[in-house]
Amino acid sequence: MREYLLKLEEPNDYYVGAGEARLTSPMRVLCFLRKDKHVLQKHALQSRSHHRFVLLYNLGTEGQVHLDDTVLPIKSGQAILIHPYQFHHFSGLKSDDIRWLFCTFELEEQSLFHPLKNRVLNTSKELDTLVEQMLEIWHQKPTELQALRLQTSLLSLLLNLKQLGQQHEADHIADTDESLLSTVNQLMAKWRGRPVSIEEIAAATKYSASRLRVVFKQAAGIPLGSYLKNYRLNHAMALLRTSSMSITEIATQAGFASPQAFSRSFRKETGKTPRSYRKRA
Repeated sequence: MREYLLKLEEPNDYYVGAGEARLTSPMRVLCFLRKDKHVLQKHALQSRSHHRFVLLYNLGTEGQVHLDDTVLPIKSGQAILIHPYQFHHFSGLKSDDIRWLFCTFELEEQSLFHPLKNRVLNTSKELDTLVEQMLEIWHQKPTELQALRLQTSLLSLLLNLKQLGQQHEADHIADTDESLLSTVNQLMAKWRGRPVSIEEIAAATKYSASRLRVVFKQAAGIPLGSYLKNYRLNHAMALLRTSSMSITEIATQAGFASPQAFSRSFRKETGKTPRSYRKRA
């Protein structure tokens, strides 16, 4: 330390210092562990679109993360930061018993971590230590001070994750998977703006409709009909929160047959009308 102290020099300007990036602390932090692949897939179906970040830290069991129409393989010792309003689902899990750590949070300044979007990163011992410290704080008595410590700990973890991403820009993982889920997501993106039937997807994937339903459930862990409904609702919820499109336009863009069908489905699944959901943004 003495060596660094001796290197300190008198500043030329007392009002100019290092650090112009606007840092905001993660808010409303939640940490939980998924240990069963069926529970993981069920909750992915129910969570739908939301405004929160989701940090996935794989502590065991290889699998795949589907983000919008992109699929990324993730191994033990790797992490993914899922951004707000990204449609996500999980498949290809090598075991029923998994160890996937999730940390979800809100962040006002989202652009800071945009370079990590659709990236899979290898973690490090330093990152593992930061995760352990964060979980230690999480399990302590909830006080205002502990909440601040938790926010600071998570921010440090995210900044270290971003640094890893910058050090390994060439390690960006391309979407090379040819799985059925990936194909379905790509078809839904390609045909966005109109209703898409299971029969159409079956024809495009060279399955019969009945066989497609069986194969898809084996791959995704949920029925194809539920998956497609979730996909449409997820897209609609993101548009309601992030665009100025009318309800009718959103219904069409998300692939519902009519604005009335959209409103009925939306209210049944969320308990809110599209208009009241938008007002909460």
